[in-house]
Order: sequence, then C-alpha cells, then structure tokens
Amino acid sequence: MYYCWGDNSFRQLGINAGRRASPRVVRCREGASLGGQQIVQAACGERHSLLLLADGTVWSCGNNSYGQLGRKNIKKSKRPAPIQALETQVVVSVSCGKEHSLAICKTGRIYSWGSGSRGQLGIKEVKDQCSIPKNIAALSRDKIIQVSCGHYHSIALTQDGKVFSWGDNDHGQLGLGTNFPSQASPQRVNSLDGIPLAQVAAGGSHSFALSLSGTSYGWGRNKEGQLALSGKNASVEKSYKPLSIGELKRFHVTYISCGDEHTAVLTQDGKVLTFGSNNSGQLGHGLITKPRGPQIVESAELFSQIACGR
Repeated sequence: MYYCWGDNSFRQLGINAGRRASPRVVRCREGASLGGQQIVQAACGERHSLLLLADGTVWSCGNNSYGQLGRKNIKKSKRPAPIQALETQVVVSVSCGKEHSLAICKTGRIYSWGSGSRGQLGIKEVKDQCSIPKNIAALSRDKIIQVSCGHYHSIALTQDGKVFSWGDNDHGQLGLGTNFPSQASPQRVNSLDGIPLAQVAAGGSHSFALSLSGTSYGWGRNKEGQLALSGKNASVEKSYKPLSIGELKRFHVTYISCGDEHTAVLTQDGKVLTFGSNNSGQLGHGLITKPRGPQIVESAELFSQIACGR
C-alpha cells in the first residue's frame, strides 16, 4: 500500500478522489493494482507521478500532455499503469521535473521522456514532447548513479564522480559558465572535476552538489537566497558556476533537497536547515519573508530524510 494526498486535478495521486485529497492509504487489492510489487521510490512532478516498484518496473499516473507518463495515446491516467517501453529494463531510480521524467537503469544507462522544449531531455534536440522513454546516448559510456530534475533542467552524477547537466540555462543552473545557452545535450560541469561527490540536486532554476567531505556547492538562480551565498557573493542573483557555500561548512551536511526557490539540507546529527523563499511558509520559520541564510528548523525530532516541492 502507499499513501498520497494533495492536488488531484490531473489524477496525479493515482486515485479517483476529487480535485484535492486528504491523506489516504491506497490499498492494492491482492496486490493486483501494482503487479503484486512493493513501491521502493515515488517521484512527483507538477501534474504527474512515477512509482518505482521492487521488480524494477516504473508505473505512472496523472497528466500526459507532454508525454511525461511515458505512455502513448492518452491525455491522462487516473490509475498507475506500467511504462511498457521500460519493461525490458531494470530501473533503480526515477526523478520528475515539472513536465519531464528521468530513469536510471541497473546498467547505469539513463532514459528521458516528456517535455523537451528547453532541451531537458538531453537527446540532442529540442522537442515539445516525447512520449516514449529514450536512452540519452551521449551518456552511454558513463555509468549514471544519480539523476535530479529541475523545472526545465536535469543533472546526473556518474560512478566516477563526473557531473553532467542539460536543459534550460537562463539562470546559470547548468553550472557551465556565462557563455553557454540552454543545452539539448549533456554537458560536463568541469569546475567540479576532481571533487569526490556524494549527491546532486536540482531545484526550480538552481542546483546543488554535495561532496563526500560534506562541502556544499550551489549555482543558478539566487534571487530569493536559495543558494545561501554570503560575503562578497551575498547579493549575487544568479551564479553561472558552482560556488562553495561557506555558510554550510560547519553543519556537516549529509543530504540536500531543492524546491522551486528554496533549499533544505539535512545534517549528520539529524537537524534540518532551510533557506530561500518563504512566501508560503516553506522554510518552517514562521512568517519571515526576507532571506536570512540557513536557519535550523526548530523541532524536538531528529530527521532522517527531507524533500522539497514547489
């Protein structure tokens, strides 16, 4: 079984409830609804969802206007159904952007589908939509171990520590420098070469990487302080290259999650810090509206996982 809640206007929750649903359990009768398999990962886009099952298959539901469900000839799917084009692959990880999707296979290959209007599919061409998952051929020589989708850009981390990015670069979120427009093919983020990395994360128009030593690197849009830049960079509204985030060095960060215009980090001792936009209270610091840099979310609990939405 799995639980879901929130906006369901495009059936992105995979249930038949109305436009907005409160938390409810989805019981799979005799396991038939999901092929008798347990869910090992769920990923949410703006109007679609992906479910990765224990057998390595991927199921999708919700809006399919741009092919983000990976299934042809449907406008939306009220219930989760398998992506047949991936049934010959054993998928180990999935990620959703605003209108596109990515999946990593056990072999390290990466597949993309959905909207490619800004090159976020990485298939060497700009396409309004692609409803069938396609292998990103430019990365076929590298074993991908992690992917993350922003609104209109994508980031991948390879087994040997290389970072690739593609898609929209209007705010520098690809980390390639000032002379790079949006990219329809994966580009190596050379400024991170030689840094042993543990994780990459993509937000609305910003990105982060975390090193094995716990150093955080951020780039892209910073208008709301979502990069937590300080010192001479504090007033920078966008960074086209990864910058070491000094404000986070003393917190022993172990995981980073990026929202639309805010960021959350998890520390080694189970604390959570947030920074960026707080126009909907997404930082957990009450009603503050001006960026203040990383602040600890006050709680008596210790946390083990975090995730940011819009």
